Amino acid sequence: MPWVEMSRDPVHGGGDWSFLKCIWSPTQNRQGGLQGWWENHRRVRAGDTVIHLRGAGADAAFVGTSTCLTDGEITSERPPDPGEWGYSEQFYRALIGDFVSFDEGISLDTVFSTKEIELRSYFETNKRRPTSERLSLFYVIQSGRLQCQNGAYLSEADAELSKIILDGGLAYPALSKQSPILVGERISVVMTRIRQEQFSAGVRNNYGHICCFPNCGVVEDRFLVGAHIARWSDVPELRGEIANGLCFCLMHDRAFEQGLFTIDDLRRVQVLARGRDSIWGESQLLPFDGELIKPASIAPSDDALLHHWLRVGF
Repeated sequence: MPWVEMSRDPVHGGGDWSFLKCIWSPTQNRQGGLQGWWENHRRVRAGDTVIHLRGAGADAAFVGTSTCLTDGEITSERPPDPGEWGYSEQFYRALIGDFVSFDEGISLDTVFSTKEIELRSYFETNKRRPTSERLSLFYVIQSGRLQCQNGAYLSEADAELSKIILDGGLAYPALSKQSPILVGERISVVMTRIRQEQFSAGVRNNYGHICCFPNCGVVEDRFLVGAHIARWSDVPELRGEIANGLCFCLMHDRAFEQGLFTIDDLRRVQVLARGRDSIWGESQLLPFDGELIKPASIAPSDDALLHHWLRVGF
């Protein structure tokens, strides 16, 4: 899930809690109640993309993106400079890194004016969703105008909303004056990452969040991967297709990618020569040679499997 961090505070906690080092918030407000946008930290997962919205008023701008390095967690550690949040005894926190800068930034006013129709349409569509599927957004329509949602520190931005906001750089001028890398190129990298996140989440959901390799009991998302059957770079027409994905644990994902095994047209494990020659493969793969993988709502694509067979020599 992509997230929007809307931070006005230039200090932002200080030290290892400062901007671009982590996203954080108190776990409760001053009255001891929960705050929906703070609660979003519970759903942050390592690998998620964070789009940073900084500044206030006319200076507000999307300045770049980071990647979450850890899941969101509750901690009793405290920011060196918690500011007005110093009353809290516990905090939500997730470490971030891999910052991709948009240099001078993409002005929020520009986004609101250039993308007003799309943002209004997205807002109304989101409002009609069932409560359980409705996203918490960084903006709201008040008195007929697009405005930032007060207090929306960490909000959701699926691939559709992220594309509206960033637009591949096409709707905005190249904002970099010194870097040879245009903003549009940087945004293209970010959107690829977001689409891959969306694909992985869809594949894990398709397999019920369990490794599909026979007898593998890994069920925690932190140890699961939505693996491409035909690689993202090799077959552009299959990008994003859930049928081009298998849900594997980290070990089985690596073994599949390295060609230690493949899946045949009947959805059975076929251990290849590299798997048979591996000590790990001999004990962990070979006993399941010929067994069916776990079923999914959307079955693996025959075309995608063919690409994998050709690549690994099956």
